Amino acid sequence: MTLAISGRPARAAALAAVAARLFLGLVVDAPTTQNGAWLSALIGGALAAPWLIVVSKFRLPGMVFFFPLGLWTLADGANVLAAVTRSAGYLALDRSASLVLLVPLGLAILWCVWRNGDAVGYAAMIWARIAPALLLGVALLQWRYFRPEWLRPLLGEGWPAIIEGCVRSAGWIVAASAVLAFPEDDGDGAAILPALLGSAIAAALTLLQFMLVPTQAGGGWLNRLDALLCNGRTPLYLQLPMIVLWFVGLFHLLACELFAASACLQRLLPKADGRLCALFAVAAALMLSRSNALPARMVAFSGWGFAAIGTATLLSLLTAKKGGGRPCADSH
Repeated sequence: MTLAISGRPARAAALAAVAARLFLGLVVDAPTTQNGAWLSALIGGALAAPWLIVVSKFRLPGMVFFFPLGLWTLADGANVLAAVTRSAGYLALDRSASLVLLVPLGLAILWCVWRNGDAVGYAAMIWARIAPALLLGVALLQWRYFRPEWLRPLLGEGWPAIIEGCVRSAGWIVAASAVLAFPEDDGDGAAILPALLGSAIAAALTLLQFMLVPTQAGGGWLNRLDALLCNGRTPLYLQLPMIVLWFVGLFHLLACELFAASACLQRLLPKADGRLCALFAVAAALMLSRSNALPARMVAFSGWGFAAIGTATLLSLLTAKKGGGRPCADSH
């Protein structure tokens, strides 16, 4: 089995994954930018744009490009797995062992990857039609609770924090949109659009969230999750669609990142079966996600991850053979 994905499903998957990853990172994982998070999301998309154009237009050499990209998507996927587990434990299963939460989720992700990339992408396309309706309903039913004055100061902690946040955001975008490195039927740079749109969606969602709840740079991860899903004013009947948005969004993000990690491994080991690559990637992510130190380290190294992937991509581009662009779809 060869792990592959077509252009249109890949763009849909990247759109859903980028929006979810930036929102998770800027609102819950590392809200150090505070009200300036919306600007970090937008600038982060602009920083990642050259990388997206390169991976959509060129066939890059294997080891130099796919090894760091595979490590980064695997590590970030493990971090998202840890976030899902912590969320589920906080909401309903506080006394359950982490494996009770992780194993069913890992099996579900493994099944998705085994269905191959188009299944991941088309599922994201369906979600992209459902999520806006849920978001609109939640926003309309909470309109009287919005406090625009809580957005001041609009730049939050200022430009140093925003710049740090946008570099982190670029690292998260690279991991979430790594599926765009695998289609072979797009050579026009169209891959840049879903990531930029995902960044804009994440920026808008952070503004909405910060109008409902004052930003919390401290207070702990679970406190920020509680402020997101139950801010003390949200009616009980709205918590279900908010929880659905949270968990389904993170599930699509996981499917994208662990599919990319599996595909990177197969590019490094061309004779390996895609199912075995997926099994290894999901199992490794499950084990990594159990580390209590992982979330803090991933926040600290997210900017460095972007720098590392960018450097590896540049080296791969310089060593690529002339005429190494992706073939047109009708050339197969």
